[in-house]
Amino acid sequence: MAVAEHLAARIAAGELKPGARLPAERDLAAEYGVSLATGRRAVRVLRERGVLVTLPVKGTFVVNRD
Repeated sequence: MAVAEHLAARIAAGELKPGARLPAERDLAAEYGVSLATGRRAVRVLRERGVLVTLPVKGTFVVNRD
């Protein structure tokens, strides 16, 4: 949950703007020093909150809230 909360804070602060592509889950896990499962869980939590959207083959993106 800490990774999800940190990503959500980065999005809220405008560091990750709407439409921005997140790093691959493996890269995200490495960036935060967590397991791949934890990185995937963080992305899943934010997708469930409607903050992120994952497009097959294209990646995971910050949702445009407009």
